[in-house]
Amino acid sequence: MLAHKMCTVVKVDVIIAVHNAQETIEETVKSAMHQEIPDNLLTSLSNVKFDVVVCCYNDASTDNSIEMLYTLKEEYANNASLHHDESKLIMNTTLLVGTAAEGTSSRGAGYARNQAVKLRGMNTSHTNNSTDDAKCFHFLCILDSDDIMHPTRIAEQTSAMMSLGYGQHGKHLSEKALMGCQFDRIPRDSTWHYATWANSLSDKRVVLEQFRECTLLQPTWFISKSWFKSLGGWLEAPMSNEEMNKFKSADSSNYYRLVHSSELRQTSPGVMSQTLRLAEDTRLFYAHLRAEGTLHLHRTSAPLVSYRHRVGMSQSSGTPRKLLMQLRAKAWEDIVFFGKKGPNNETVWSKNGFAIWGAGRDGKDFLKALSPEVASRVVCFVDVDSNKIEKIKFYDNPTIGRRIPILHFSLLAKNANKCVDNVVFGRVSKEKKNGDAFDTNKQIDTTRKCEEPKRKKQKTKSRHEETIDLSVLQDLPVVVCVAMYRTNGALESNVASIERVEGKDLWHIS
Repeated sequence: MLAHKMCTVVKVDVIIAVHNAQETIEETVKSAMHQEIPDNLLTSLSNVKFDVVVCCYNDASTDNSIEMLYTLKEEYANNASLHHDESKLIMNTTLLVGTAAEGTSSRGAGYARNQAVKLRGMNTSHTNNSTDDAKCFHFLCILDSDDIMHPTRIAEQTSAMMSLGYGQHGKHLSEKALMGCQFDRIPRDSTWHYATWANSLSDKRVVLEQFRECTLLQPTWFISKSWFKSLGGWLEAPMSNEEMNKFKSADSSNYYRLVHSSELRQTSPGVMSQTLRLAEDTRLFYAHLRAEGTLHLHRTSAPLVSYRHRVGMSQSSGTPRKLLMQLRAKAWEDIVFFGKKGPNNETVWSKNGFAIWGAGRDGKDFLKALSPEVASRVVCFVDVDSNKIEKIKFYDNPTIGRRIPILHFSLLAKNANKCVDNVVFGRVSKEKKNGDAFDTNKQIDTTRKCEEPKRKKQKTKSRHEETIDLSVLQDLPVVVCVAMYRTNGALESNVASIERVEGKDLWHIS
């Protein structure tokens, strides 16, 4: 029996942050206001009463967004038939609108979404007449102001959440779950590689590739409101010197805040706030994972969200690649390197150090993003490029005071007889492929063999004389900083040959 048979009321707040969205906001709101229960879920949701509120917060728009929202609110209030129906198929839905004070400045998507989350509680009709949250399920459904919800999204994701069931301690598993869904693009086939990757991830890959990207796209998120509140919501950038001082001195034990040290070194308050208002989805995604939240991708025969791609118009498109790498590196440190410790208060990563796979841009940027303590545990780079290995040989980084050797990746292999034959090379490509050529679950052939590389102690000249015993490389954990699915399986085959376990002593971060 599905868990939601035990609950008669399900509250869903659709959270929409609005800033200069006059071209798309009407279509977006109408898609959220017209949600229905599909035929295949009528039986399983027969005892569920939906209470849906679409919560729009206007973040100091300078166009006609707020006027359009007020017009829509009046239309729905005066004409119930726009969103109500005698049929049980249509959900009862209310539109709530909040806005920044006139003359104020935009505070960013994170702040606007936090304000939208508060709207139900500020509305007296929903505060006084609604069911106690402790006696029902209450979810937040995230939607961007230029995207479209398909008519059955709420029903589908609610049913999937309810079906997670109860854990060992009697708590419903939806309380710590972050659920995404599959999506299509507007225009069709825009950012083909990213969309295909995100939509095709298996349950296992959603977890294992968490440091490459947010494996669940924010406009598809469905999350328990109580769990969201326990995470502290989206990060809000300080807007004054006073707020900034409080931000720097805030007790980090209250909530986990994913902030890279470089962001706190900014001398200009304006520059700092601009940095902190970016990547709000990335910051909350890793806060969820650090708190041991779970990830789920709900798969349906048709996508539940249409995700609009507008070149240069989204906040994500203006987020520097370097900042994203810094935040992922910081999250990896907090969740993995300083994660669950074993004997002697160590992790597998801190015990003997680790290797970085890829001596190119991403590998070097990952190293630079690490804290000094963690960077000092990097033993070596490994690569497949003979020019880097034989001619460059070292990566000299004055900041950490070391020359880090660049070695051949095969030296990491636990069993040299299983390493790849003559090394597998592949051309990096983002081109769209036909059929099912893009497969995140493709099995890699690791049966090819090569000669065992020479393993001996190697001295490397550095600011501090050090010796690397190549025999320890066979047990080093590895961070791979080379993009996956771009070399026709060459990278994946080479990585498989060193026989590490993803999620334990190997993580991909690129």
